[in-house]
Order: sequence, then structure tokens, then C-alpha cells
Amino acid sequence: MPFTSSLFTKLPRNTVVLLGVDKQLELINVFWPQLKLTKEDYISEVYQAFFDFISRSLQELQPRSNAFAAQDLPSLLAIVETSSTERKSTKEEIVVKIKPNYFNAGDAEIKRSIELGLRMWLGIHISSKEISIGPVNSRNTRIEWPDNKTLEALVSDEFKPFPLKNAAIDLPLQGSFNAVSLKRICRLQIRWTDNLADHLKLAGTRGQRSLSIYRQKICLINHRKAPGPTIIPLEILDEAIHSLDLLFPFGHSETDDFLASEQVQLHAPHPFGLPRATELDDFRYWRSNIAQLLLLLNGPPETVAQTLLDTRNLPQIATIWIAIFGVFFLTILFGCLSTVHAVKQYLVAVKAYQLSVDVACVQSADSLPQYCR
Repeated sequence: MPFTSSLFTKLPRNTVVLLGVDKQLELINVFWPQLKLTKEDYISEVYQAFFDFISRSLQELQPRSNAFAAQDLPSLLAIVETSSTERKSTKEEIVVKIKPNYFNAGDAEIKRSIELGLRMWLGIHISSKEISIGPVNSRNTRIEWPDNKTLEALVSDEFKPFPLKNAAIDLPLQGSFNAVSLKRICRLQIRWTDNLADHLKLAGTRGQRSLSIYRQKICLINHRKAPGPTIIPLEILDEAIHSLDLLFPFGHSETDDFLASEQVQLHAPHPFGLPRATELDDFRYWRSNIAQLLLLLNGPPETVAQTLLDTRNLPQIATIWIAIFGVFFLTILFGCLSTVHAVKQYLVAVKAYQLSVDVACVQSADSLPQYCR
């Protein structure tokens, strides 16, 4: 049964999220036809973040919905299918291929629909500035798609391998290297992103850094299951999955608690037999990003707060806290002694005054009636 609802809606939550299982399965199987997903195999929780992303994307564009050629979901899915089939064609050639289905739409409207569908399918923020509309998040990396460039080249060119000849960092990927440790020790704020181009990007200044992490792991897994060449190069998919497995290890209680609190599902099974990454050389595309995180985790604290809460070097932190409490104790002790000394000085002064009065009264009581009784 095809979709009949409008692609854009004024409802608080877009109708895509409210679709039944049959509709969700139809969308997934159009994006990744190799899955042949059935109700028996479908786990809705695994795709919750994916449909939330689609819903939010469409909701944000609702005020400018007339600027898109595709006005319903079947039309958008057909555009995605054509773009996938024509991945070796340029953007201009894909527009020519699609245009006969939209006599009343201009090239700009068709291009916007193509890029919208690709953002949902690929999880990459393809948004050409010349035709882009809707809200802009400055944290999202915008990917320009020139008319004379193929979709295949656009995707592969976005991810550049790190030249190993320039590698100067040789730190092991120990079990302590995970997102929870980075958050606790380095005080990193985790920012979830639906844009693979922003995966593992650090932002912010010392002590106020945030780390963007791609949360649509199920999409990476689904792309990797393609029977032929994948639209996103296989090495990139594997590295992204590796990095998520590394930062969010399965069976790690603190990680499980953190993901539950964030309502993010990253433990989707993948039957690829990918070995766990154990060293930095296992990464080429995200090597620089992971090296930055390793340096942060293994380097000195960046702020006073991090220094006081850093548990990596217990003897050193114990010395710091002993020094702090020692200074605090001595401050209180000397404060108490100063107070006692001041009180004693006051009492001595009072007694000296009284003695002076008594002596004066003995010598001339008549002249000091107000003091001598």
C-alpha cells in the first residue's frame, strides 16, 4: 500500500513517525532494498532515531514546502531510487532524468527534493547553498553539490584518508578509551549528529569542548549490506562502525546507562565479523579525530576542575587533595588561634582598664564620682 499522506505537515510531530509498521517497512526497504525487511525481523526501537530525524527534517521545511517538487512520500522515495541508480551521473543529469515526472516544477525545486532525499538516505548533509532553504544549524557541515559532479564522487570526496606518513602519534586504544571516560575525565559534552560528515568532530575551547557523534549506526549497517559497491565507500562505513563500537563498547555497564539516559540505540547487531580496532593505525579516515581524543584522554587536565576530579593518577590527585585539605585545616587552625588570642587581648585590656580606674579612685575619688562608688 503506497503512502498517500503529504510529505510536509503542520502537525507537532510529522506523520512519518506516526506511520504504522507497514509504512515504516516500505520506507526502509526503498532506501535499502537488499534488506527485504519483514515484520518478524523489524525492531522499531533500532530505527527510532532514524524516523525522528526524518520527522524533524520534514517539520522544519514545512513553511517552505512549496519550494520542493516532491509533495508526498512516494514521490520522494522515487527520487531517491533514481538518484541511487544514477549515482555515476552528474547532478544535472539526474535532474534531467527526473524532470519528466514534474512538469510544473523548476530545476531548483527538483534539486531541493533530490538533496532532501539524499540527506535522509545517506545521512550526509548535502545542501547546496544556492538552492538551500529552511533553518541552518551552524554546527552542521554543509556539503555543496556542483551540477557537474557525480553523486558517487561527491560522497567519496567528502572523506579523505589521513596520510600515514604524517602520523606522529602512537598511543594504544585501551579499554578506558570510550565515550563515558572522555565525558567524565575530559569533561567533553556529547553532541549527537545525523550528519556523518561531522562524526568525531571536536568543537569549543579548553575545558568547554563538545564532541559530535553520528547516532545513525543502523544506517551504516544497512548501507554495508548492499550486494554491490556501496554508495558510501566500504572503508568509510567500516571505520565509522569501528569508531562507534570503540566509543560505546557492548556490555559496558556505564556505557549502557549513558545510552539509555540519552535514548540512543547504538548496539544494533551487524553480522560482518568486524574485528575490534585495537590501535590507531586501524583508522585512516578518522585517524586525526581519534588521535585528538587520545591526546585529550592521556594528556594533562585542561582546567582546574578537571585537575581536581582526574582519577587517572591517584597518588598525584591524593597529594593535591591532601595539600588542599592541609591548607584548609591550617587556615582554620590559625584562624581559631587568632580568635583566641584576640579574645585574650580584649580581656587583658578590660582588666587593665579596670585596674587603672581603681588606682585613680584611690588617689582622687572625689573628682571621679561617675567612676568611683
